[in-house]
Amino acid sequence: DGVPPLTREPASLRPGLGTTLRLRRGLRLPHIGLGGGSLDGAPGQEAVAAALRAGYRLIDTALYYGNERDIAEGIGLAGLRREDVFICTKLLQKAHASPAKVRAALRESLKNLGTSYVDLYIIHNPRAGKILDVWPMMLGFREEGLARCVGVSNFGVAQLEGIRQAGMEMPEVNQVELHCWLQHRELTEYHRVHSIATMCHAPLARCQQFGRTPLASLAQRMGRPEAQIAVRWCLQRGLVPIPKSIRPERILSNAADGFDLSDEHMAAIAELDCGYMSCKVATPCMELPWNMLANDIPDPAIWGGRKGGGKGGKGGGKNGKGWRRGGGDGVGWA
Repeated sequence: DGVPPLTREPASLRPGLGTTLRLRRGLRLPHIGLGGGSLDGAPGQEAVAAALRAGYRLIDTALYYGNERDIAEGIGLAGLRREDVFICTKLLQKAHASPAKVRAALRESLKNLGTSYVDLYIIHNPRAGKILDVWPMMLGFREEGLARCVGVSNFGVAQLEGIRQAGMEMPEVNQVELHCWLQHRELTEYHRVHSIATMCHAPLARCQQFGRTPLASLAQRMGRPEAQIAVRWCLQRGLVPIPKSIRPERILSNAADGFDLSDEHMAAIAELDCGYMSCKVATPCMELPWNMLANDIPDPAIWGGRKGGGKGGKGGGKNGKGWRRGGGDGVGWA
């Protein structure tokens, strides 16, 4: 399609803190970020501030997480200017029901974050449906200056191809679960061809594979934690990992700075790919057929969802993060 390749800047530096990935339209995406899924309350605020003080510049969150205000407080604690922080947030899935709800969801995120724009606005999950209605609105938000760039999350090749075949501009970013044990080679090659940046949520597989595979022995030989090896592998592949932690010392360690993996190391890690999914709800949605998602909201009984599932059950939990509105902020699939 003649799209420009993604490039690292400055190319002379090791990818990580201090480097960016130039996106298709020229915006610079920090090469590593802080995942925001559990950054709640004062500890979450302090974690965000600690990450920014350590040199992180990309902070990921979502309206669904119910912590956008805490993210904003953390940015304030770090004392950085708004333009020095790259904020990514995501469209609430229930908002796909109507154009008015899509716009209202973005307005709510902007209010929570205390900003007039976000740097990256993402469709959180294809299972929310009506993609051919929602995606043009996302592009419109960019043109209005409400988002500097737009992308998707948990989209597979067939779903991205559905957007392309509809004649629409492609997302600049796709955020998916990707790590040493789930390498998505077909998807990342598709991203390369179409200049889509790959952002990796759960780049540590939620630590569920640590100590169980040959990565442990490699880490031991290198004198590094497995988490650092996993993050460095992502960075050297040109991916954008967003490891999540609430502990400042772990956040600093997860930056995986100061070392490189050899070609032999990279080849050994390539052999770890076994299709392991640590995100048992979001990641399988990458395989949902496009005809279920393009113009309709799919029945959860078809794709395996369950009402009241996820965090908080039926709107329960501290933020009511289920399908039905409940306690707290009620941010879920109501």
